[in-house]
Amino acid sequence: MVIDEEEKSKKRGYGLDAYYEEEQEELRKKIKKKGKKTRKKKSGKQRIFFWIKVCLIIFILGMIGIFLFFKTNLFQKYKEMWVQTAMTTMRHQYLATWFLSEEEIAEIMKKLEVENNENSDSNDIRVGEGNKKDKEIKVEKITGKGYVGFVMIVPDASKVKLVDGRLSR
Repeated sequence: MVIDEEEKSKKRGYGLDAYYEEEQEELRKKIKKKGKKTRKKKSGKQRIFFWIKVCLIIFILGMIGIFLFFKTNLFQKYKEMWVQTAMTTMRHQYLATWFLSEEEIAEIMKKLEVENNENSDSNDIRVGEGNKKDKEIKVEKITGKGYVGFVMIVPDASKVKLVDGRLSR
């Protein structure tokens, strides 16, 4: 069977296939000329070695962080809070004793203690009536970005009662 040139051109998309093939070939040549870098697939040993390095770096940074937190005075306030919390919970005291000596823990806990004078007597404490102004209910206007409102300041909360407004009519 003989196929006309006309039918061939219809199958190729009006003769554009040859043009596209030439264009693709030129692009391939350009890529080869530029020396396109091909990515080599890493072997299993290389991947394992990479993850060992990552874990080692994280471990070393963690150790440096623990050292800076517990053995220097950079984070003194947070170290004291850590020790006081751990020692007063009674369940997780190991969190403080792992990193600090008993002397350091005792020194930090000593700051938490309250001194009790034997000369103090609770009967000597007098609660004053205060000023009349302190007992008044105040309504103050508050404003902020996007809102305006009022706040009511009540010094004696026992005087506040919840009432259903529908029943009071």
